[in-house]
Amino acid sequence: MVLILGLASKTAQAQEPELIFKKVAVFPFTVLSKTPKEFLGEKVRQEFEDRLKAEGFTPVPREEMDKELKVLKEPLTEALAKDIGRKLGADTVILGQVIIIRQAVAVEALVIDLTGRQAPILLKLQGTGEASLSGLSRQLAGEAALRILGKERLHLVKVKGNRRIEADAILGQMQTREGEIISPVRLREDLKAIYKMGYFTDVKFDVSDTPEGRVLTVIVAEKPAIRNISLRGNRKVKDKALLSAMEIKSLSVASETVIKEAIEKALRVYREKGYYEASITYELQPITPNEVNLVFNVNEGGPVTIKEISFEGVNAFKPGQLKKLMETKEKGLPLISRLTGSGKLVRETLERDTEKIGAFYFNHGYIKAKVGEPRIDIREGRVYITIPVTEGPQYKVGHVDLQGDLLGDKETLRKKLGITKEEIYSREVIQKDISNLTDYYADQGYANADVTPLLKENSEKLTVDINFDISKGKKVYFERIEIAGNIKTRDKVVRRELRVYEQDLFNATKLKESMRNLRRLEYFEDVNFSTSPGSAPDRLNLKVTIKERPTGTFGVGVGYSTQDQLVGMVEVSQNNLFGRGQRLRVQAIIGSIASRYRINFLEPYLFDRPLGLGIDAYNWSRAFDEYTRTSFGGSIRLTHPLRWKYTHLFGSYRFENVNLTDLSYSALLTPAIVEARDIHVTSALTIGVRRDSRDSIFLPTRGSDKSLSIEWAGVGGDVAFIRYILDMAYYIPLKWGTVGVLHGRGGYIQALDYGKQPSYELFYLGGIDSIRGFRYAEISPRDPVTRDRVGGNRFFQINTEYRFPFPLLKKYGIVGLVFFDCGNVYGAANTLVPNVRTSAGGGLRWFSPMGPLRVEWGYNLDKKDYERQSAWEFSVGGAF
Repeated sequence: MVLILGLASKTAQAQEPELIFKKVAVFPFTVLSKTPKEFLGEKVRQEFEDRLKAEGFTPVPREEMDKELKVLKEPLTEALAKDIGRKLGADTVILGQVIIIRQAVAVEALVIDLTGRQAPILLKLQGTGEASLSGLSRQLAGEAALRILGKERLHLVKVKGNRRIEADAILGQMQTREGEIISPVRLREDLKAIYKMGYFTDVKFDVSDTPEGRVLTVIVAEKPAIRNISLRGNRKVKDKALLSAMEIKSLSVASETVIKEAIEKALRVYREKGYYEASITYELQPITPNEVNLVFNVNEGGPVTIKEISFEGVNAFKPGQLKKLMETKEKGLPLISRLTGSGKLVRETLERDTEKIGAFYFNHGYIKAKVGEPRIDIREGRVYITIPVTEGPQYKVGHVDLQGDLLGDKETLRKKLGITKEEIYSREVIQKDISNLTDYYADQGYANADVTPLLKENSEKLTVDINFDISKGKKVYFERIEIAGNIKTRDKVVRRELRVYEQDLFNATKLKESMRNLRRLEYFEDVNFSTSPGSAPDRLNLKVTIKERPTGTFGVGVGYSTQDQLVGMVEVSQNNLFGRGQRLRVQAIIGSIASRYRINFLEPYLFDRPLGLGIDAYNWSRAFDEYTRTSFGGSIRLTHPLRWKYTHLFGSYRFENVNLTDLSYSALLTPAIVEARDIHVTSALTIGVRRDSRDSIFLPTRGSDKSLSIEWAGVGGDVAFIRYILDMAYYIPLKWGTVGVLHGRGGYIQALDYGKQPSYELFYLGGIDSIRGFRYAEISPRDPVTRDRVGGNRFFQINTEYRFPFPLLKKYGIVGLVFFDCGNVYGAANTLVPNVRTSAGGGLRWFSPMGPLRVEWGYNLDKKDYERQSAWEFSVGGAF
């Protein structure tokens, strides 16, 4: 058995291996040439020694070898070489010659094993020119090393001494593999790699001979295991939170590397809470020779808050302008700081802030600006941040041009550039122009178009000339479109939302539209597009990878809304029925003042065509102040896209039977309500057009939703009128992830001579979906005597909102808002201008696991005697 190499925890570096059978004596090579060139023999000898040393051999010292050669009185022979080698303690001797004939060069080496394990081996290599001699020598030396180690191939590599660390994990750190020749150099590296795992106090390698071959045994001594983990001194962060962040478990090996990583993770928790002076040490308390208790000693220190952020070298901008760019903020009032998270120092966030400041300078013409690393000074629990800036001069836009493969005339392309409209150079505008040009070319099929802005600075005039160099490449076609990741959803449900097709030209805009369509379905948690080369340079394969989300729900619960008050609910819904993209919902809601039973079915692609079919049946009962309304009925709806993007034509038929019961005393004295009691059946047709370009249904951040509809009641039944509804909403992305919303809605009902017009079919406003701050349907013309609501034939409403993410709740998707609403409902005798009802307030939105959640509070800005001053609005779930 031969001990190769070992490393213990007390040693800083690996010991050199004991190479018992790998001492080599390399003799000077004889040179046979027309002119004396003995120096070449020494050169070859040196190359051999260097290469063998790199392979882990120990060459006989040159001075010892030369001393023996000087006393020779006859030419060196194979027998003399063996004698000298044995005398010098070598296991192997190498001697040879270099033969040079004109340009031909040959090197021969005789390798003699003095242990008797192998027969002598003669190696030869040939080349051209003396310059090739070094390469030949190194190659021949490498071959000699392999031949010498021919018997050193490993039959087996095994691990001994491990208890908790799996053998595969240890062997995975090694370069040495079974079947390979043993290399001391590799073994040395393997030893270091295993020790760096941090789980062992001692690591050794042992090699033994067996009839099957050599066996390498990795002998390890594991560090003790952790029995219990405890914390001392933590008050602001609980044990559970710290241990969860540390990700260190009982019974794991007490590795110093792992423990230090755990400490760093825990300190990160403290830094996020503002405790930058926190420190953590640890101690290992022995329990048994193989087990310890791990104790973390926590010194939390005090919380530090940002007192001041200042800038050095800033002259072009006011400090306040730069501070607005930053997520890192100085501490403000306690309540505001608590809500916004201001005053906390997070180094990763501060690094992002410096990048934003640098980008801000580049976008304002300061192309040589540099933002240095912030200096952080902590004094008495206060943080003072200083950000050094070197501004340099401001550059303006010089000459702007285009060159290369231009599609169409140059002026058409120039119109797509924003930089031509700028006076000051802006890197951000340049990037947008590159994107615009690339998309323009990609829409023409040039998927690999490359746009490079060539910039030329003029330091005297302080201008930058910009020349967009365009290389369009070849037109690219989609060869194959593959759908992946769908388990339930059928391929056709995905493909029908795509606006790119196989064998069609590549089109970037249509590709983005396809992504948007799939995300709007809300069947999938994630949608990704990736491309790969096709069968030819002008062919491209598209892979659509989706991750499905659960689309079926079953709910039983109790809830409350300001519209329906206390309710019990049972609901079964499936938004992707059988993977066909169909939607089905069955709902029963029973409340203190209202009950609803409803079934709804939607087929978005009837007969595999873009023809949507919706069927709705319901039974609804609700108690109002004046009466109880009970109705049952249903509707059928068809939609079809028009040639304009995001635009649909829709039509529907509605049948409803209404009964008014339990009329109050005042309602019995109100002619409009008494008349409506005897009117029951509404049969109506609706036609309309809608354009919906929102990027989300519940919380859109951009786009618009506009519709115009005309309903004709009088296709049978008791009721006859024509109702016109115009609805428009705009969603405008603003700074800092906020969104502005402007929503307007108006309607008019035209009476017809051949039917009746009951009050329950007229317009009412008030509630969470119209004018907030008022009760449901509270805004209405009223009977001049009884003051009961009778509805109006005209109305308008305007809702304005400013939506913003809460900094501390952003990761949960909770959005806050403030609003101002106004509008009114008018009877035939009123005009639209006077008596506008107004309200203002705020609230929050959250797409909760139970569905869309809205909590809003509205304040009535012009309260009447019979109205409340304010109202809370609350709802969970979405409408059909």
